[in-house]
Amino acid sequence: MKFMNLGHRDHASRYVATEMFKEIHFNQCTLLGLATGGTMEEMYKELVYLLKVNRTDISCLETFNLDEYFNLDSNDPNSYMSYMKKHFFEPVGMNDSQFHLPDNDLTDVEEDNLRYDQAIREKGPLHIQLLGIGVNGHIGFNEPGTPFDSKTRVVELTEETIEANARFFKDKEDVPAKAVSMGIETILYSNRIIMLALGEKKAPIMAKLHQMTEPDIMIPASSLFSHSDVEIVMDDEAASLIELK
Repeated sequence: MKFMNLGHRDHASRYVATEMFKEIHFNQCTLLGLATGGTMEEMYKELVYLLKVNRTDISCLETFNLDEYFNLDSNDPNSYMSYMKKHFFEPVGMNDSQFHLPDNDLTDVEEDNLRYDQAIREKGPLHIQLLGIGVNGHIGFNEPGTPFDSKTRVVELTEETIEANARFFKDKEDVPAKAVSMGIETILYSNRIIMLALGEKKAPIMAKLHQMTEPDIMIPASSLFSHSDVEIVMDDEAASLIELK
């Protein structure tokens, strides 16, 4: 894994957006794995700008998102579908057939999860998988203890993750206790992985990950050690406990 501190969060976000843009612009039938959350908002803003100013043809672009809250209406403003439509899908004019999120309803959920993984396998590998990281080291909603051979499935969110996501909801009690998440094996089925980590709250887990030399099931992000092309992009705050050489 390559760790980079790009200073200000705007610089880190712009770098990731530029890498995503280059893949889409020069490989118009790009297959991307996307992530959500506050960390990604500036990155998507920059990516939308770059695609528009370069008049990039995105008609062949296809995306698969990491996760979605379980049994939350896709029209709910806190759903990841709503997030993606607001920050990326609608601004660049993607149609419904171009983007995919895990099916989160109560009907045939296991079959739907199998179909999600199968679609990625049939179309993939993903050219770039975008990741954030939780304060406990989770990627997607793969919490500590998740087997590295896990696939897309319904997961129970830890209290730590619920607490971290409560800022997006009116009350903490409104945060769903479950989500549907790509598994770690599915995430690793990609040519390239870019992780974006911003803010001082991410500093302890980034320092721990930087010090590691081999995967540990209790730090899901450490599964990335088994991948051949991973970039960890940080701002000053996220990198504050790391001595980079």
